Formats: sequence, C-alpha cells, structure tokens
Amino acid sequence: MFSFFKTIKSLFVADLGKKIKKMIDQKYKESVTLQRNGKLREYGKIMKEIEELEEAYMRATEDENR
Repeated sequence: MFSFFKTIKSLFVADLGKKIKKMIDQKYKESVTLQRNGKLREYGKIMKEIEELEEAYMRATEDENR
C-alpha cells in the first residue's frame, strides 16, 4: 500500500537527486570548456561547486533510500 503512494508521489514531485545530477553534468561540461581555454581559476571554482553538488547528491540519494 505504501509503495503505491510512493509511486504516485514520484509522478508529481520532482526528484531532487535527478535535479542535482543534471546540474553536475552541466557543470562538468562547463569545466571542460574552461580547462580547454586555459581559464584555470574559473575551472577550479567550477570543480569546487561540482564537489559540493556531489556531496548534496549523496545526501539526497541517502534520504530517498530511507
């Protein structure tokens, strides 16, 4: 019974894990461009943001599994 409601909820509520994963993918693409263009300071900042997003993703997926 509970899984039925969980399934219905997943259809209408955005999945936080998926949203964070999409942001990480976008940041990785941006970081590749910056690195290729030699903008290493900006590249470092983006990589730090990616690291923080990956930690948030891990927390979000842990919460979903509970």
